Amino acid sequence: MATPSARRGLHAQVVDLLGLRIVSGELEPGDTIDYETYLVECDVSRTVLREAIKVLSAKGLLDARPRLGTYVTERARWQLLDGDVMAWRSGDEPDPALVRDLEEVRMIFEPAAARLAAARRTEPQLAAIGTAFERMRLDSRGQVAQVVDADIGLHLAILRAAGNELLEQFEVVLQPALVSRHAMALSHESGGDYVRLHEDVYLAIAAGDENRAEEAMRLLIVDASHHSASLLGSGRGARSRSPLAH
Repeated sequence: MATPSARRGLHAQVVDLLGLRIVSGELEPGDTIDYETYLVECDVSRTVLREAIKVLSAKGLLDARPRLGTYVTERARWQLLDGDVMAWRSGDEPDPALVRDLEEVRMIFEPAAARLAAARRTEPQLAAIGTAFERMRLDSRGQVAQVVDADIGLHLAILRAAGNELLEQFEVVLQPALVSRHAMALSHESGGDYVRLHEDVYLAIAAGDENRAEEAMRLLIVDASHHSASLLGSGRGARSRSPLAH
């Protein structure tokens, strides 16, 4: 997933800097933003810094009060489904709680999406799913970036094939979920099952078998959750286990 700064230049670099520090906990709720400090550190104009703070305020990460100034808000106010907030939480060292939460959300909507795709997919949409799967199969032992791209491509192709515009918008959840898992090297640890389980989903959709497609996607996510729980339990992530692993 491209970072916001890669897309928007200097302004987004300031947004990213502050956003990452807030989401990571380096800046805690109640901490104030010292304009002078960030003007020097970022080497930007006061106008650029103010605009960056406006962006973060719109995402619920910052607020301002008379005499107190601009401060970091409580987590409950954050727009957690915002694309930038998701990206900051699923970076090089993803938030383990995010990995768990996203897998739970995936279990809710992805099996249903696979079922709908089996019933509604067009031939071009099926071809897109097949192309994405072939890329995944070829890249499964390659560079992590290639695997991430192929995996995301397949799952997004299934969402599009479901024929539901609202469901397709769940890519804002799905993409960070897959990025986070790959960043933690989870998929590589599942070995051949990783490819086989995706193939089962693809073949069920190709056959138009709604029940099989739904169950295949469910099993894929359960398998992912098992590997998440194993890795997180080893101390390389969150201490709590995902309920999907049981």
